[in-house]
Amino acid sequence: MVRAALRAGRARTLSERSPASRRRLPQPRRRSVATTAAVAIIALAGCASSSIQTEASEFVQQHGAAATQAAAATNLVELRVSGLSGGPASAGQLEGLAHAAASARRATVGPGEWSIAAGGEGGGAEEEEDLPRAETQVTNGANELRHAATALQAYTRAPSAAALARYRTELAGGREQWDEGISEIWHLAHRSHPPTV
Repeated sequence: MVRAALRAGRARTLSERSPASRRRLPQPRRRSVATTAAVAIIALAGCASSSIQTEASEFVQQHGAAATQAAAATNLVELRVSGLSGGPASAGQLEGLAHAAASARRATVGPGEWSIAAGGEGGGAEEEEDLPRAETQVTNGANELRHAATALQAYTRAPSAAALARYRTELAGGREQWDEGISEIWHLAHRSHPPTV
């Protein structure tokens, strides 16, 4: 009975309302403006991201072979250095080391002179800052790797613990910068297997 009274009351209230008042009122425009703004921000972020990917891919395409050569030459030097025993190096070891160090030095000259891209245009997105920073790290790392090869060349001319220690110090700093920068560039370019040292 209560239900029937409620139904009758609802029916009467709906029938008493004018047809215009029964229509649903349009939502305020703020919702559509906010939605449009959100879509625009997402689209712009997507464009910036693909732009960064394109720039990183161009870097890999342009410098990938030289980066691989520099990393391989540096790794070969490190392999030869690890073959040194605790005692004095033989003339054959020193000669092989001198050739490997000269090759590594030549291979790192080019990467040490790569031009650095300007910072991202507007937006200030984190990825836009990552690419120039990574390129700077690679360039600085290549220069330190070149200094390490030069220190090793000095070691081969006059073997000493101090010269070998200088090589290892330069190598550690160069490796850290190179590996971090080159890995970031390969990541931004969506590539695998960066040429790390």
